[in-house]
Amino acid sequence: MFELKTERLRVIPLNLENLRLLIEDRQRMERNLGLQITGNMLDEHVKKAVEISLKYAIEDEKNYLWHTNWQIVLKEEKCSIGSLGFKNCPNENGEVEVGYDLQPEYQGKGYMTEALKEIVKWAFEQPHISSVISETEKTNKPSYRVLEKVGMIKYRETEQCFWWKITRTK
Repeated sequence: MFELKTERLRVIPLNLENLRLLIEDRQRMERNLGLQITGNMLDEHVKKAVEISLKYAIEDEKNYLWHTNWQIVLKEEKCSIGSLGFKNCPNENGEVEVGYDLQPEYQGKGYMTEALKEIVKWAFEQPHISSVISETEKTNKPSYRVLEKVGMIKYRETEQCFWWKITRTK
């Protein structure tokens, strides 16, 4: 099974079966991955996003890594502490958007920064990617810090959101 590894984390892209189980039976997905059962449930916003990801992953299996949910697993505890993923395939300019979510008890410990750096690094290993972007609500200051630590810069603003970008260096 393909996965990304950092000092403290495993970042695992879910195959179609486990992506489906994330929605329907998270405990079974965790067992399939050899993880501790957390009892965590998806909130409605994340569940809807994963349902959309599953639809696209089924329709476009060859690009499933751009559509799937990537579980963030704490190596020592062997438990899923959050997830991240791309919001679709890269556009014609080579831009791809990333989103992420971390269980509250694991926030503020650098895990999301570590995971996001690794997935951005992976994205830039793909020859057609020129930049990775992300959107945050203006009120989500902890998310700004994560994006800044990854090297993203604020490049656009709407009434409610900031848009961030990191561009591939040659």
